[in-house]
Amino acid sequence: MAERPLFGSGPLSRADAEQIEATLLPNLDRHHLRLLAHCLRSFQAIADPQQSGPLPDRGALEQWLLAQPQLVDEPQFRVLLLHQLLAAAQQLEDLARQRDISPLELNLGELIEASTTACKASIEGPHNHPSDCDHPLQESSPS
Repeated sequence: MAERPLFGSGPLSRADAEQIEATLLPNLDRHHLRLLAHCLRSFQAIADPQQSGPLPDRGALEQWLLAQPQLVDEPQFRVLLLHQLLAAAQQLEDLARQRDISPLELNLGELIEASTTACKASIEGPHNHPSDCDHPLQESSPS
């Protein structure tokens, strides 16, 4: 059986994945970063050729999900994925607002920088525990 390429058909390139893996972020933060980067690349593909402006709205996301052959017979998964995309959209919109750019203009470097900055702040903060590192776009719960 032939081995399936790790980054063959997804929106993240091998270079994107390698850039994320090269960060010194804890595993959970790198995983969250990969998910956000995947969502950002998906939003950018859906909006193509538009390269700036807002992320695709719920209706555009629903249409895109329905057009994915692997999701045709998966209505429950489509709903779950839609909710996850909408949650990621909120995080990306918040980061874009902080950067004073439109969400479609975000790039992987900015996601990495935001994640790294938040992780360093968490490590250097009063708790001083690397495991307390939250993603920059998630609210931390009080200890």
